Amino acid sequence: MKKVFLFLILLSSFQAMAQFKFLANNSSNQYKAKIFVADCDDDLCRGKATIILYDKISGKELETFHSADLDFSLAEKQDAKIGWLELGKYQSPLIFGDFNFDGQEDMAIRNGSTGTYLSPSYDIYLATKNNKFLLNKELTKLASENLGMFEIDKKMKILTTEQKDGCCYHKTINYSIDAKNNLTEISSIIEDSSLGDIVTVITQKKVGGKMIKTIQRFKTADYYKNN
Repeated sequence: MKKVFLFLILLSSFQAMAQFKFLANNSSNQYKAKIFVADCDDDLCRGKATIILYDKISGKELETFHSADLDFSLAEKQDAKIGWLELGKYQSPLIFGDFNFDGQEDMAIRNGSTGTYLSPSYDIYLATKNNKFLLNKELTKLASENLGMFEIDKKMKILTTEQKDGCCYHKTINYSIDAKNNLTEISSIIEDSSLGDIVTVITQKKVGGKMIKTIQRFKTADYYKNN
């Protein structure tokens, strides 16, 4: 029985040692994090991961999150095997920002590459008034089925996604988000240059509750020269 107990302790210690450890101290104004990820090979880290979030000022531990595939790259001179390694602001697999425009800092956690053309995908957690985070399914879908993370326009309070199909089809969609975190498509633009010398531009915009569509065609060389 003692041998089994010792074996379990050794196994647990080995598993803890096998994890690679990172600090994300510069991605947020309000939070910092410790990141434990399963695998790092050369300059790429991936696999199951645990993220422990802390208050940046008090240092208080707040919440623990998990990702099935926390995928991120290391800089050339970074070595994950040396122990705790601090990640740069734009290198971290965590993205912070006010995604629903309520004045609170929300968080996106990298979870694989399920976006279009294997682009990065993210789980989206919205901050609550009591400093907790809740996974939002609509925003997670938005950040997992397009060309990477959505863009945020703070001034216009709009979220924008990009889609692509081959070399010649590109679609941009703009969304508003209400107080209950419901998304509404308010406009979009499709650029289709599959005909070669002609670009078909389909614009849709919500006006008075109805989506108004406009179709225009331009010479490819002129259109992309001016856009």
